[in-house]
Amino acid sequence: MSKAKVEKRSKVMKPFIKYVNVRHVFPTRYVVDLDVKKVIDEADLVDPEKKTDVKKNLKKLFEDRYLNQKEVTSEKKAAGSAYFFQKLRF
Repeated sequence: MSKAKVEKRSKVMKPFIKYVNVRHVFPTRYVVDLDVKKVIDEADLVDPEKKTDVKKNLKKLFEDRYLNQKEVTSEKKAAGSAYFFQKLRF
Protein backbone atom coordinates (compact mmCIF):
# COMPACT_ATOMS: atom_id res chain seq x y z
CA MET A 1 0.00 0.00 0.00
CA SER A 2 1.09 3.53 -0.56
CA LYS A 3 2.14 5.73 2.34
CA ALA A 4 -0.90 8.00 1.93
CA LYS A 5 -3.27 5.03 2.05
CA VAL A 6 -1.62 3.69 5.22
CA GLU A 7 -1.90 7.10 6.91
CA LYS A 8 -5.57 7.39 5.90
CA ARG A 9 -6.42 3.97 7.30
CA SER A 10 -4.55 4.62 10.55
CA LYS A 11 -6.68 7.68 11.40
CA VAL A 12 -9.42 5.39 12.70
CA MET A 13 -8.01 5.13 16.23
CA LYS A 14 -10.22 6.51 18.99
CA PRO A 15 -8.38 6.66 22.30
CA PHE A 16 -10.20 6.78 25.61
CA ILE A 17 -9.13 7.53 29.14
CA LYS A 18 -10.24 5.44 32.08
CA TYR A 19 -9.17 5.10 35.70
CA VAL A 20 -8.04 1.54 36.38
CA ASN A 21 -7.16 -0.12 39.66
CA VAL A 22 -3.55 -1.27 39.39
CA ARG A 23 -4.38 -4.53 41.13
CA HIS A 24 -6.66 -5.51 38.23
CA VAL A 25 -4.02 -5.11 35.53
CA PHE A 26 -2.63 -8.42 34.33
CA PRO A 27 1.11 -8.33 33.61
CA THR A 28 2.31 -9.74 30.29
CA ARG A 29 5.68 -10.41 28.75
CA TYR A 30 5.19 -7.59 26.24
CA VAL A 31 6.68 -4.12 26.74
CA VAL A 32 5.60 -1.00 24.88
CA ASP A 33 7.79 2.08 25.13
CA LEU A 34 4.99 4.66 25.17
CA ASP A 35 5.38 7.32 27.84
CA VAL A 36 1.73 8.13 28.45
CA LYS A 37 2.32 9.87 31.78
CA LYS A 38 3.83 12.85 29.96
CA VAL A 39 0.59 13.37 28.02
CA ILE A 40 -1.97 12.61 30.74
CA ASP A 41 -2.24 14.63 33.93
CA GLU A 42 -4.94 13.82 36.48
CA ALA A 43 -5.80 17.50 36.95
CA ASP A 44 -6.66 17.78 33.26
CA LEU A 45 -9.20 14.95 33.46
CA VAL A 46 -11.60 16.97 35.62
CA ASP A 47 -12.36 19.65 33.03
CA PRO A 48 -14.17 18.29 29.91
CA GLU A 49 -12.39 20.70 27.53
CA LYS A 50 -8.95 19.74 28.82
CA LYS A 51 -9.93 16.09 28.65
CA THR A 52 -10.63 16.37 24.92
CA ASP A 53 -7.22 18.03 24.43
CA VAL A 54 -5.58 15.17 26.33
CA LYS A 55 -7.38 12.66 24.11
CA LYS A 56 -6.16 14.47 20.98
CA ASN A 57 -2.58 14.45 22.24
CA LEU A 58 -2.89 10.78 23.16
CA LYS A 59 -4.23 9.97 19.69
CA LYS A 60 -1.30 11.80 18.11
CA LEU A 61 1.14 9.83 20.30
CA PHE A 62 -0.47 6.50 19.35
CA GLU A 63 -0.54 7.36 15.62
CA ASP A 64 3.12 8.39 15.62
CA ARG A 65 4.10 5.18 17.37
CA TYR A 66 1.92 3.06 15.08
CA LEU A 67 3.34 4.56 11.89
CA ASN A 68 6.95 4.33 13.15
CA GLN A 69 6.97 0.75 14.44
CA LYS A 70 10.03 -0.22 12.46
CA GLU A 71 12.22 2.42 14.11
CA VAL A 72 12.26 0.57 17.45
CA THR A 73 15.75 -0.52 18.46
CA SER A 74 14.99 -3.35 20.89
CA GLU A 75 13.45 -6.63 19.72
CA LYS A 76 11.46 -6.93 22.95
CA LYS A 77 9.91 -3.49 22.48
CA ALA A 78 9.22 -4.20 18.82
CA ALA A 79 7.35 -7.38 19.74
CA GLY A 80 5.42 -5.45 22.39
CA SER A 81 4.35 -2.74 19.98
CA ALA A 82 3.30 -5.32 17.39
CA TYR A 83 1.18 -7.03 20.07
CA PHE A 84 -0.25 -3.70 21.29
CA PHE A 85 -1.42 -2.62 17.84
CA GLN A 86 -2.72 -6.05 16.80
CA LYS A 87 -6.41 -6.29 15.97
CA LEU A 88 -8.42 -7.99 18.72
CA ARG A 89 -10.19 -11.21 17.74
CA PHE A 90 -13.39 -11.95 19.62
